[in-house]
Amino acid sequence: DAQREAQRFLTMGEASVTLGIMCTVGPRRFTGLLASFQANESDISLHLVEGVPNMLTERLERDEIDIAIMASPDGFPETLEAIPLYREQFLIAFPAGHRYSTFAEVPMAEINGENYLDRVNCEYTNSIDDMLHERGCSVKVVHQSEREDWIQNMVAGGLGICFLPEFSAVVPGVQTRPVVDPEVWREICLVWRKDRELSPAVRRFATAARKYPWLSENRLHTE
Repeated sequence: DAQREAQRFLTMGEASVTLGIMCTVGPRRFTGLLASFQANESDISLHLVEGVPNMLTERLERDEIDIAIMASPDGFPETLEAIPLYREQFLIAFPAGHRYSTFAEVPMAEINGENYLDRVNCEYTNSIDDMLHERGCSVKVVHQSEREDWIQNMVAGGLGICFLPEFSAVVPGVQTRPVVDPEVWREICLVWRKDRELSPAVRRFATAARKYPWLSENRLHTE
């Protein structure tokens, strides 16, 4: 059995990759990577596991997933290897007709008093809350959801504003502007266990992810 498993590992037989993906990663860029990988590596199947960073980290450490694409404001455990893929700025998302539409950028202090839609799974929620508190700002949380699409639809419907990673706005009617004073950025990384020997299939996916042109359609706001 060990010999057969070793042979399968080396020859790509039944090749597959179990990929963890952070639930707040922008779908358009991620699906672009998947389409590119499928076109070039049709002999490898991908099994996707969506989750928040803490859950993905635990599943990596338990060897339940092979590799993950995610971010962490506090860094990753020493047991994990993390290779940066791209950086993206946080924006303020708001509905058409909002006063922010006349802004080129939105200073953090301008968020004070706004109706706010809380993206429960955002890994930067605590960091952003601290920044607002340091500037004497407060918001009125009117709705909370784990669903990114629901939050964006509520923004488009005029229920409030939210912080949103630069490449995550996908719902028509959502307008965005960069947040400044201070700017807020996150780094999306490719992450795996340092002590785990990656299979040929996982190595090929890692190579594809690192070479993918993540920032080819860079933009800082939508009208």
